[in-house]
Amino acid sequence: MCGIFCLLSYDKNNEETLLNKFELFKEQISRRGPNSLNTDFCELNNCNILFGSSVLWLQGTDITTQPYKNDNSVFVYNGDVFGGSQIGRQLENSGAGDTRLFFEALENSEDILETLGGIEGPYAFVYLNRTQNRLYIGRDVFGRRSLLIGRNQNELVISSVAKRGTQFEFKEVPSIGIFFIDLDTKTWKIFPWRRKNKNFTEKLQEFELFISQTVLTQSVTFDQNKIFIPPSETQLKLLTEILNLPAGDLFNFLFNSPFMKNILQLKELLKNSIKRRILTQPKFCQNCFKKYDCDHAITGILFSGGVDCAVLALLASTIIDPLRPIDLINVAFERGGSYDTPDRITGFNTLTELQNLCPNRKWNFVQVNVTRDELDQCRRARISDLIYPLNSILDDSLGCALWFASRGVTPDYTSPWMGADELFGGYTRHRAAFQKNSWEGLNEILDEDWQNLPYRNLARDDRMASDHGRQLRTPYLDEEVVTFIRNLDTWDKTFPSMKLQGFGEKILLRSLAYHLGLTNAAVLKKRALQFGSRIANSKDKGHEISHNLVT
Repeated sequence: MCGIFCLLSYDKNNEETLLNKFELFKEQISRRGPNSLNTDFCELNNCNILFGSSVLWLQGTDITTQPYKNDNSVFVYNGDVFGGSQIGRQLENSGAGDTRLFFEALENSEDILETLGGIEGPYAFVYLNRTQNRLYIGRDVFGRRSLLIGRNQNELVISSVAKRGTQFEFKEVPSIGIFFIDLDTKTWKIFPWRRKNKNFTEKLQEFELFISQTVLTQSVTFDQNKIFIPPSETQLKLLTEILNLPAGDLFNFLFNSPFMKNILQLKELLKNSIKRRILTQPKFCQNCFKKYDCDHAITGILFSGGVDCAVLALLASTIIDPLRPIDLINVAFERGGSYDTPDRITGFNTLTELQNLCPNRKWNFVQVNVTRDELDQCRRARISDLIYPLNSILDDSLGCALWFASRGVTPDYTSPWMGADELFGGYTRHRAAFQKNSWEGLNEILDEDWQNLPYRNLARDDRMASDHGRQLRTPYLDEEVVTFIRNLDTWDKTFPSMKLQGFGEKILLRSLAYHLGLTNAAVLKKRALQFGSRIANSKDKGHEISHNLVT
């Protein structure tokens, strides 16, 4: 994991001037990667560029310092390759870090979409090719790593993080393809991802408005989206039977139906996803950097006790060394002097289930209690800048909750670990769409949620966790898991009928939880983090601008 930074000056400001401007962002960049912080200055014909990067070592046998360069190119990169394409195969065979392999793939690429489109894992990067005199920038197709662009009259900043109140105005780089700037002509171009996003035109126009330039679009053949086909008579008969069953009988019924193959396949895909993310990281925690006798927790799970995190915790326990503890991070915000939030209560209940299922595993239930004074102080000092350029009430409440959870600090313990309702249909709006327009309406809103995911949560969440030198692993957003879930019929992953309220939503994931023995967690009602932790008021309108984030 890294914090990456690039400052391009068309005024050809010298290195000292650019370094002075880098000072505005240096502290934030360095917190993302405390193992190494370096800069590199490039003087070109039409502009000067300062690159900066801080590194947190999470892959390979040793740290790869950045900016990574040769005589022809300079590269800064924040990502993790978990598989796919030639880079993934080289990574498995060599034990090398992915920075060098990613860089070499770009250097040797004849088709950048072909090169990057097959990579499995999150990333954001900036790459200068001196021969072409082009500066490439981009994020993975799901937008799992943060990348912001800032501008003033004659300068551009591209960075993992930003600050409010500087001379630069910022915007998130949309994850709709790979952009490049021709440094000779100052023109922009994009290579769109072949997995076409329905918001492509809208997001590209917003980007063009921000940079005050037209972006040329490379012609590509887009992949075809799955066409909705209504359920057959046989499927409708099965769905009608499901409607009339109580929860316990429902799961037993599903286990003895063709639905069971989906449960087992999801189990294997999630296990493989978790395994790739756990086994590629160093075997020591933040406190034991490069000490090879560490027996502390190196994996933490943001833990509300709900079905999503319960399944991850149980599957992770089958992979992680049985002698090593796992941290379950549970955050609660003070209300009336109490921290007995809904998520704290369900967290304790699901912890008991995990202890019964895995009696030999040490589970550290980390109770992160946040006072209102501490919330206000940390929001002013750091969190508001990390949320920026977003500014809604929802971004405020979720960003703060994730920042404190990722910090993992209690009065007597600091978690040392380093380390998806849009897919499964778990939101109230999914039930509303189903009631209004049946399966076709539900399919449409699930697709809409998925298309919007990169612009709602992921970059912001990356900025929150990375501020503590942590890396979000997002196993539900593994490419193989996503492909499997997205290719299922809507009724094979969720059934948000009022008759099945509490277990019909995310029915596939709940069925897996029940199959694994998490019989209580499997039927817990969906509750958003901001309400379960009591940072937000249910009467707030999440889309409105938060007064806490206004400078």
